[in-house]
Amino acid sequence: MAREFTLSIVAPDRQVLDEAVQAAVIPGTEGYFGVWACHVPLIAALKAGYVEYVDTNNQRHYVAVDGGFAEVTGDRVSVLADAALRAQDIDVSRAEQELERARNALHGGDSTMNSEQAVAEIEKAMNRLKVAKMS
Repeated sequence: MAREFTLSIVAPDRQVLDEAVQAAVIPGTEGYFGVWACHVPLIAALKAGYVEYVDTNNQRHYVAVDGGFAEVTGDRVSVLADAALRAQDIDVSRAEQELERARNALHGGDSTMNSEQAVAEIEKAMNRLKVAKMS
């Protein structure tokens, strides 16, 4: 049996996840990194991407995150995300609408978004669509 640790993912508005897991893969700004029980302690900045984790029943799950920070200790990983959604909670039609709105803004459409904001919104919407398809 694999050793376990607690994975906690918190968004500004709610606790998204707090459960025992066997492994996690997290989107650091320097690339994705894996975590197992008794991992060396670290703090990492996160980019938009997804947290993949394996639960105690050996099932894979995905959570879309829009950046933030992760703190890893020997028995706990805490992800403080700017925004986070479990794959099953992603509204695909809403993500598609957000993607289209951001693309229009990037191409000079009527919008209050500047090009930098539009690129960030495109990245977030595409990430959510990708995660929704992974589950």
